[in-house]
Amino acid sequence: MSDLPVIFNPVADRGRAQARAEEILARLKDFGLHPTLFRTTKPGEATEIARELAQKNVSLLAAAGGDGTLNEVAQALVGTKTALGIIPLGSGNDFLRSLVGFVDLSDALRRLAQGKPKPVDVGEANGRFYLNSLGMGIDGQIAEDFIRWKFLRGELGYLWAALYEIARFGPFELSVKSDAGEFSFPGLMITVMNGSHTAGGFHIAPGASPTDGALNLIAIRHYPRILRPPILVKVRQGKHLGLRGVKSGLVRWVEVRTDRPLRVYVDGELLPRTAELSVRVHPGALLVVL
Repeated sequence: MSDLPVIFNPVADRGRAQARAEEILARLKDFGLHPTLFRTTKPGEATEIARELAQKNVSLLAAAGGDGTLNEVAQALVGTKTALGIIPLGSGNDFLRSLVGFVDLSDALRRLAQGKPKPVDVGEANGRFYLNSLGMGIDGQIAEDFIRWKFLRGELGYLWAALYEIARFGPFELSVKSDAGEFSFPGLMITVMNGSHTAGGFHIAPGASPTDGALNLIAIRHYPRILRPPILVKVRQGKHLGLRGVKSGLVRWVEVRTDRPLRVYVDGELLPRTAELSVRVHPGALLVVL
């Protein structure tokens, strides 16, 4: 049997992951793996555990949790020879969806046993790595609401938070410089995606690939509140890129300035509010078993 360290986040999916620990261990053994569980007890601990394992030259470790758990583990694995395996137990699991097109636990466990490490791109925002998504503006505020309101869960929870912010979020002055050009306008949001999906399934960056050496920039102008619900529907379906109020393109670096500090999220995790954001891509910087 192959040894497999598993960094397990018991509070993933609003704490529902905790009840699945024994199931995960048993199913991994069925696939011929010999798992060792490392339970996290506080924010940031997944990074510490992953760093210790990488320093021991472990060839593969798995992260059991959501996108936030993967984000913590990735902070220690970027640029190393230790590959990341994904066990999707979170509310969104958007990085896995962006990589393979769907989320299925049995398939993910099979990949750990039979898959091969492949290099994927990593984004960096104000010094923090991210794997899948970055949002600033209304989507950053939606992420904060989702995290704060403990009764929300999954894509439906994101949708409720989005409807709330559609009714209350005020526009901001947005200025963007990148290797693809510059623009400024009153904005609702700006996102710089490595993957295609966010917020539990919103198809915000159609065609995005975590292996193309670039990030997908999408910025949406301010729309009056009465027009925002149909825009949200188009964003969820991935049909928004042709709208007049949407700017999009492939970039390797981006500098963002706003007229007030805004909430930023990466992979569902909140960063401090800021009015200045520096983003760049690290092509092929992380090995992921697929």
